[in-house]
Amino acid sequence: MISSIFERTNPINYIILCVFISLFLIGGFFLYLEVPFTLEVLIKLFQSLIIIITSLFLIDFINRKNFLTKSNSFTLFFFVLIFCLFPKIFNQTNLLISNVFILMSFRRLVSIRSNRDIEIKIFDASLWVFVATFFYSWSLLFILLVFAGIFLYKKNDYRNLLIPFVALSVVLVLAFTFYYLTNHLEKFYSLVYFAPEFTIEKYEDIRYIIPLLFICVMGIWSTIAFFLRKQSKSFVTRVPGILIFLMLILAILVAIISESANTSEVIFSIFPLSIIIAKNVENIKKLWIKEIFLWSFIILPFIILFL
Repeated sequence: MISSIFERTNPINYIILCVFISLFLIGGFFLYLEVPFTLEVLIKLFQSLIIIITSLFLIDFINRKNFLTKSNSFTLFFFVLIFCLFPKIFNQTNLLISNVFILMSFRRLVSIRSNRDIEIKIFDASLWVFVATFFYSWSLLFILLVFAGIFLYKKNDYRNLLIPFVALSVVLVLAFTFYYLTNHLEKFYSLVYFAPEFTIEKYEDIRYIIPLLFICVMGIWSTIAFFLRKQSKSFVTRVPGILIFLMLILAILVAIISESANTSEVIFSIFPLSIIIAKNVENIKKLWIKEIFLWSFIILPFIILFL
């Protein structure tokens, strides 16, 4: 039973998921994306793999430290499988890097609840968002999550509200200095680019619409179940839970207005969706329903890969 494997946090689970994502990454590059087999492509494939595995362990760290789910591997399971539903992401190195920085920002943000080094944590959370923006401009929207965290943790002293602007100044000064010294100042002015666009054509491709509809159905079902179950209400009242939902809302907004036209922009929604869906699976009592739920996530990526 697949559920019995991931209901625990055994090291073998990490190995299984890392091997799965590695094999699927290769398939995504050469079967789905149909890129040529060259040294340059192999290097990019290896880079993508390292970034994704880094994200995987970062998510595991965030989840364990903040008790977002119970002690199991379902969050990592869904993170990997949702990733595999959108193979276009594998080839978007900048998006992958940006997502890592957003995760690092979230990690620092939720740690504010310890009431230690609050100013430093707000600064770090803001800094990582601005760094992520250099790799993907729409990442800037996640600075709203930092301000939300400040208010939710009741740290909305005016000095704390100014810290994100200090972080922005630091990033801008360092970036300007670097490009000035390297005689590439024109690149500094084009680092951040916004061109809001809703491209309906990308949703006409069956390889895009099937995984999107699947994730929407599973996400909505899990969200409704999350709020209806009594044992879940204590979680949602905690700030990390609220921030997860706010992060998902911002990620959906990014996906809607982004100028990207290949569904890779859904990357920012994968982490919050993984948490929400994992919470739902934890509370499914009937084993056969849980098994069907999990196997649907395993089978669909292979169908998408060969469409």
